[in-house]
Amino acid sequence: MPYRACVSIPQHRTTLLLVENNEDVREALREILESEGYRVLTAVNGQDALNLLAEQERMPALVLLDLVMPVMDGHAFIEHLRGTGALALMQVLVLTAHPTLPLPQGVAGRLGKPVKLEELLDAIAVHTATA
Repeated sequence: MPYRACVSIPQHRTTLLLVENNEDVREALREILESEGYRVLTAVNGQDALNLLAEQERMPALVLLDLVMPVMDGHAFIEHLRGTGALALMQVLVLTAHPTLPLPQGVAGRLGKPVKLEELLDAIAVHTATA
């Protein structure tokens, strides 16, 4: 599903969690998203993300999740969220360079890497509209 119909509008400190093992990609996306008005938490893998979520008073509005990562991949991260009931409290958008990988059940959608900035911002706007 293309995310082109929305206009990107800063979301007044809506919190996003970016789970991406590639440091350059993670930092570039964090800087861009923060410049758009989002509060961005970052994690290098699924286990790091779970540890970070455990420290939060409130769940992020959206998780931007890579699927292929060391330590704990995106599928295991989603399974853990589903098992604890936390998946029902947030939306997850997969960012992946592997278009043939099956999506974990319960995710909101998928964007391919390298991600197009306009498409990413529009997808975030769509999935955080009710946050």
